[in-house]
Amino acid sequence: MASQENVVTTRALRYDTVVLDVGGTLLGFHESAPFQEFLSEAELPAGVEDTRELHRRLIGAILAERDAAQGLGAEGQELADWWRGIFAKTWPDRPDLAEKMELWLSSGRLDRLFEDVLPALEGLRGMGLSLGVLSNFGTHLRDVLRRFGLLPYFEFIVVSAEVALAKPDPRIFDLVVEQANAPRDRILYVGDHVGDDIEGAWGAGIDAVLIDRRDRQSEALCPRIGSLVDLLAYVRVPRHPARAIILDMDGVVLDSMPDHLRTWQEALAPLGVQVTAADLYPLEGVPTERTAKLLTEKLLGEPCSDQEAQRLADAKRAIFEELEPSLVPGVLPLVHDLRGRGFRLGLVTGSARSVVDSSLGPMGVPDLFETIVTGDPAVHGKPDPEPYRIAAERLNLAPAGCLVIENAPLGIESAKAAGMACVALETTLPGPRLTAAGADRVFPNARALRDWLLAQWRQA
Repeated sequence: MASQENVVTTRALRYDTVVLDVGGTLLGFHESAPFQEFLSEAELPAGVEDTRELHRRLIGAILAERDAAQGLGAEGQELADWWRGIFAKTWPDRPDLAEKMELWLSSGRLDRLFEDVLPALEGLRGMGLSLGVLSNFGTHLRDVLRRFGLLPYFEFIVVSAEVALAKPDPRIFDLVVEQANAPRDRILYVGDHVGDDIEGAWGAGIDAVLIDRRDRQSEALCPRIGSLVDLLAYVRVPRHPARAIILDMDGVVLDSMPDHLRTWQEALAPLGVQVTAADLYPLEGVPTERTAKLLTEKLLGEPCSDQEAQRLADAKRAIFEELEPSLVPGVLPLVHDLRGRGFRLGLVTGSARSVVDSSLGPMGVPDLFETIVTGDPAVHGKPDPEPYRIAAERLNLAPAGCLVIENAPLGIESAKAAGMACVALETTLPGPRLTAAGADRVFPNARALRDWLLAQWRQA
């Protein structure tokens, strides 16, 4: 029974219940000792290289065939047959050894407990959270968990072979909801497979996070953790580096600045001017009509009327909408990561809402943001602080509770003038230019930005 103090703490958390997968999440084939023991017992060479070769062959077969196992387990024989096929690939010339390895698997002799499991379970239980298991596994799962001393940690266990359902079927997740006796939005599921675990949980309206210890799934469009110990922070409302993360669009989410350059060049070519990156990139974040004015007045040396600016902007948008949009590498996985961790997310752009929808809508990106501020004519554009202040107001947060990710000087000036911290990506301009504009930190790519953001997030 949780103490009264822990109960109060639990009510302040994002979740009441954490449910975990087993294979690849709690247990795995990551240690060499079981394989050396297997070779020795089979009276085969059991040196270091022999053990490594056996391990390499087995893991290679599993990785090659893992997706074929998605959805298996409603009948215990399904998984047994799949494993039999894996071991047959591992020992193509020795079916007797494949059969022997299958016996070792069913008795739990090949698995070892990941080193982060016990600290995570102890920590989560100490915070007052309920713990459960959901696994596509045979009816011997409880015996395996007992063998590793895990059974006492879990208040309920849902096993595919016992309920004749298997992940990613949402009905097996419905059984978790019944067992947990908690609202769906207060349950977190943790697993190592995007299809069975993440998409399965999402399909049932349950939050999920991918455990990716070896960083093999960096492009997965879901939140990821590298250790189960990260769950101790994951279940809390994030405080560092800010409560909300607000992203610029062009050059941060959308890899669009070369396309913007090309479309401005085409739109302004009839005027007899040639737009260069040096002309356009410093204006990133300025509303389209205002950009038309600034470019034409600079390059032609004469005033540009509002009507002419509108005509040029419309022509530019029409050309841009014909292009195939692409995202900045690594940013979409990062957005999923931040959203899963409970950060409030906003998008601020000088582009029109129609551009946001046409560029990002087909990929479902706008749905990831709680608020989107666009280049509405009634809004003062960057470097004015108004766009970022509007985003903070819509998120019901003070500017100090927001961190902006930008890539251009005018956007950095806008964020800083709004009273927000601001970091920048070197997607279009060099780091010294961004630092000179006021960026608190500059990162070469989204991967480096993610590493820094998660380091800050792990702070108590």
